[in-house]
Amino acid sequence: MDKNMRYGKILGGKIELSTDLWETSLEMPPRQDAEKVDARDADTPDNWIKRHEAMVRLTGRHPFNTEPPLKVLQDAGWITPPSIHVVRNHGAVPKLSWAEHKLKITGVPRPCEVSMDELTSGKLAEVASFPVTFICAGNRRKEQNMTKKTVGFNWGCAAVGNSVWTGIRLCDLLNSLGITKPSKEHRFVHFNGPAGELPQGKDGSYGTSIDIGWALDRERDVLLAFKQNGELLTPDHGAPLRTLLPGCIGGRMIKWLCNMHVSDKPSESHYHYFDNRVLPPHVDAELATAEGWWYKPEYIINHMNINSAMFEPRHNSTFPMSKHKTLKVCGYAYTGGGYMIIRAEISLDSGRTWEIADLTRPEDEIAAARGTDKHWCWSWWETEVDVARLEGCQEICCRAWDSNQNSQPFQLTWNVMGMLSNTIFRIRLHRMKDASGNDMIWFEHPTMPGTETGGWMTEDAGKFDQSIATEASPGRTSVAPDRAVAAVWKGAGEDALAAGSKAAAVTTAEAGEAAPQARPACVVS
Repeated sequence: MDKNMRYGKILGGKIELSTDLWETSLEMPPRQDAEKVDARDADTPDNWIKRHEAMVRLTGRHPFNTEPPLKVLQDAGWITPPSIHVVRNHGAVPKLSWAEHKLKITGVPRPCEVSMDELTSGKLAEVASFPVTFICAGNRRKEQNMTKKTVGFNWGCAAVGNSVWTGIRLCDLLNSLGITKPSKEHRFVHFNGPAGELPQGKDGSYGTSIDIGWALDRERDVLLAFKQNGELLTPDHGAPLRTLLPGCIGGRMIKWLCNMHVSDKPSESHYHYFDNRVLPPHVDAELATAEGWWYKPEYIINHMNINSAMFEPRHNSTFPMSKHKTLKVCGYAYTGGGYMIIRAEISLDSGRTWEIADLTRPEDEIAAARGTDKHWCWSWWETEVDVARLEGCQEICCRAWDSNQNSQPFQLTWNVMGMLSNTIFRIRLHRMKDASGNDMIWFEHPTMPGTETGGWMTEDAGKFDQSIATEASPGRTSVAPDRAVAAVWKGAGEDALAAGSKAAAVTTAEAGEAAPQARPACVVS
C-alpha cells in the first residue's frame, strides 16, 4: 500500500507507524467520545462541541482547560484517547472546516496558500505517523500555587497525554517550498492561529516561532498534524491543522494553524513573550514587567524537563494492613529533548534511600525501527512494597532519571508562571482504624486538580473523605522485589535539612559576619 494511504489509518485496530527499517504498528485504544454537548457548555461559545463529562475543568465552564482524573488517564493505557487528552484553550474554539481551510505560507521562495486536501495528499511532503507525548508546561502547577500564588491556574498532575500523531514533517514542507538551509533572511519559522481569536496581541492570534535549524532538522520530527490516533483532529485539539513539536511544552504548539511565515526575526506575538517562561524565584509579576524579564530570551522555555508522578496508591485510598502482603505503587515519567527515561525509583524514607521500579518503555522498538535514538513518549513504571515496610513509613516518594542523567529536584523552586514544576512526587501516609478496629493506612497526594479539595499541601491537609474513599491495590505478585540498598544519603529528611540550616547559621555567627537579609519571594515548606 502507498505510504500516504497507509500512514495514519486504522487497519485492524492498529496504526502503521512511519519507520524506515521494518514495519511497526500500535494498537489503538477504544475511543471514548461524548455523545452530546455537556450542559456546562450550553450557554458558552463552545456549545457545539461534545466533551467527555469526566474531564476536570480547571477554569470554570469557559474557556475549556481540562485534564482527566488520574484514574481515567491510567485506565486508558499508554495511548490516550482524544476525548480524555489534556486540553489548553485560551478562548473560544474557532469553527474551521476542512473543505474551506487554507494554510497561508509566506517568507519562502515559493509562497502559497495550501488547502487541507493538498497538504495531506503527499505531494508537498510525505505523510508521517508516530507517537508523541503532549505535556502542558503547567503540569503540577497547583503544588507551586500552594507555595505562593502564581499567575496561572491549578493544573494537577494529569496535564499529559500520549497519542499517535499524523501529519507532514515541517522540514519536508520547507524543502519543497525552497528552503533547505538557514540563511540571514530565513532564521525563524513563525506560526499563528486565527486572527481575532483572542483579546490580547496586535491581531488577537496565538503565535510563536522556532529557529529554522530546528525546523529543518528531520531528527526533531516537527509535524503539521491533522490526525490524532488515526482520526481527524477534534475541535479542542486543533482541527483541522496544528503544529506538533515532540519533546516540547504544549504552549509552543499552535492549534487551528492558519499562517506560517519564515523571517529573519523571532515572533513578536504577545503569547510568545508573556507565556511559557520560567523566571528566577525572586521575580514576581510586577517585577517581571518593571524590569523587562518577560523579554529576556534566556528564560524562554521550549523543551520539557524531566518529571514523574504516581497513579497509585490513589489519593484518599485506604489499605488494610492485614489483608495483603504487598502494596502496588505505580506511575508515569517523561522527559524532553528526545531523551529516554532510563529508570524510575521510589523512596520510603523521604529520599534517604532509593530503590528502582520496573519500567515499561514501549517506544524502544519504535525508535529502533525508525533508526533513531529519539524518544518522544512517556514511560510507565510499577513496583510493589512489602506491607511490613509501611510500618513507620511517613511518605512514598518517586523520581525518574533520563539518558542524559537528569533527575528531579528534592525541593520546589517557585516561579511566577508556575511552570515545569518537577520536584520529587510525594504521597503521605496516615494511620487509621476500620470499623472493626483493624489497622489501615490512607494515602494523601500533594494536591487535587483545579478547585477539587484535598491534598497534604492544601488547607485540607490530613482530612480523610470517606465518601470518595477507594481501596488501594495490592501488588501484582504479592512478592516485593529484593533489591538491596547500596547507599544512604544522610542529608535527606526534614531533621537533617533543619540541622544543616542551623549549622550554616552558627558558622556565619562564629565568623563574625552578618547574614544577608534578602527578602525571599516565597518560602518552601
